Amino acid sequence: MTEIIYRSQRLEVRRVAAGDGRRQVVTFDSYHEPHGLDRPGFGEAFFQTEGITAVHVMTHGNDWFQYPEMPSLLTLIRQACAGAERLLSYGSSMGGYAALRFAGEIGAHAALALSPQYSLDPRKAPFETRWAAARRRIRFLKSLDGAILRGPRMILAYDSALEADRCHAELLASEAEMVLLPLPHAGHPVGGFLNDSRLLRPLVLTTLEGSFDEHRFRRAAHARRTRSPHWLANLAERQPAWRGRCSVALAQRAVAIAPDYPSLHDVLARRFAAAGRYDEAIEAHRRAITIDPVIDYHWSFSKTLHAAGDVAAALSVAEHMQQLAPSGPGYHAWAARLREAQGDLPGTLADLRKALRHDRTNRGYRFQVRRLSWQLRLARWRRLLLGR
Repeated sequence: MTEIIYRSQRLEVRRVAAGDGRRQVVTFDSYHEPHGLDRPGFGEAFFQTEGITAVHVMTHGNDWFQYPEMPSLLTLIRQACAGAERLLSYGSSMGGYAALRFAGEIGAHAALALSPQYSLDPRKAPFETRWAAARRRIRFLKSLDGAILRGPRMILAYDSALEADRCHAELLASEAEMVLLPLPHAGHPVGGFLNDSRLLRPLVLTTLEGSFDEHRFRRAAHARRTRSPHWLANLAERQPAWRGRCSVALAQRAVAIAPDYPSLHDVLARRFAAAGRYDEAIEAHRRAITIDPVIDYHWSFSKTLHAAGDVAAALSVAEHMQQLAPSGPGYHAWAARLREAQGDLPGTLADLRKALRHDRTNRGYRFQVRRLSWQLRLARWRRLLLGR
């Protein structure tokens, strides 16, 4: 049974009841494209199967929960979960940021974060270069992006071979006592690796129950890593350029182990493309999109088509991306680049203006809009002069 606890244009809190309610979980939304609220909560099917009541905090956009109404919303969640004997705060990446930061506010007994950020604020995390448009757009609130409340037991799993994720983990651990679980080459986020290794379920359940054994988990993660297709795929992506054949072989092995995982086909496609094997790359991209037509796989596909010299096909895919996520500035900027390669300057300018509309502080977009505007005006003046 699903109950809507709170709903606004930006946020929705829904409770999915299961079991006797003594064990409950509050999950926080991960980064998602396209924007909206019409999708399952994080881990929703899993918690239903396990007989655990889950409260899912959903966001329309990707603002790292920097909303003025969050404090009152967290109080509402605390009240809604007051009857739980054990309460877990849980999330991945953007959701992991919230799971740690808000665990104390909701009265959680424990918090589990997979690949979280300490902050996205450029002043606090200058090493972070991902989600650039969000970093420029978001107004970080001191009441939400401040110190982490101590109290709940906090467990943080992350890829220690990714510099940004390692830096986030170190900052988090310096502010509050945490159990750090470094998982080199597990990727961002580490959930795929944990699921491959059959460690995600016991990690979540033992953290919820308060019986997590760190040393046992570390031994199992190390022993099982080479059987994880996500670990192999991440290792493939991190090979130097001169080890192209090894990179492709690792990605092929990952796909052979788990052929139904679209992300692995996407990795293989990009490894083929990096090796200049474009026909094989295009085929692998199409397999990934057939399994799950998410926008990230379309973007990879468009870039491979461009690298292969088929700008028209790359643009066709980019136009589909613009339809899937009209508020994504990077997709409009990519389409603009492809239109300019075809000589369509009015179309390029139109796409750049869309990009700038959704990322108003991007100086690169602003400069390109001005450059093309002047270029088109000069061309118009030349035509008028020649017409005379």
